[in-house]
Amino acid sequence: MKKYLLIITLLFLSGCENNQIKTVIQQGLDSQNPTGETGICFTVGEVDYPYTSHEVTGELDERGYNRFIVRNNTLNKRLALFSQLGLLSEQPAVDKDGKPTGFYHYDLTELGEKYRYFYHNNKQIFCFGRVIVDSIASKQESLTSLDKMLVNVGYKFHVEGEIPEWAKSPLLNSIGMMKLSKNSDSIDWNDGYSSQFFFRQKDNSLEIAIGIIPNIYGT
Repeated sequence: MKKYLLIITLLFLSGCENNQIKTVIQQGLDSQNPTGETGICFTVGEVDYPYTSHEVTGELDERGYNRFIVRNNTLNKRLALFSQLGLLSEQPAVDKDGKPTGFYHYDLTELGEKYRYFYHNNKQIFCFGRVIVDSIASKQESLTSLDKMLVNVGYKFHVEGEIPEWAKSPLLNSIGMMKLSKNSDSIDWNDGYSSQFFFRQKDNSLEIAIGIIPNIYGT
């Protein structure tokens, strides 16, 4: 009997903690999104319009890496993607003889103007909606090199407010590390998943580790 009471007590305490975590995450997300229109965002990059894509070259390090080349290639791919979604216009660039250069001119469309915002370092992002935390899905604890207990909290959410058609496109799966839908299925923003980091304190309470993480894909 005592064993069952202990299990019930632990479940109750876990439930209380989960409710507190939900509240903290929700309040943090709402403070970042006072208009209710920037809950979910996708990164384009640092770019001013009109913009013409181009190639960046340079020396590679011992790992075959050059961050400027990678950043430019990523930007070129994202510009092409967002033009497919109707947020940017795309026109082939030509040389002085009128021959295609293999690059493109980009500009914001009327649709793009509606959803464009900016993030740190003048990064352009396209955003929509308000994230509503539905439940705590998981908690994984690990000891850091600083002897702190890091808690990775996974949570499920849905998006409140307008969800534009472009935001449902599976093309957006190519942005960021997390796949938002399976195969070529449309993205279902009623079934979202994200995570937030906390530190476990000596009194067993939780403290936000690095601030509330916004749901920005492709940062």
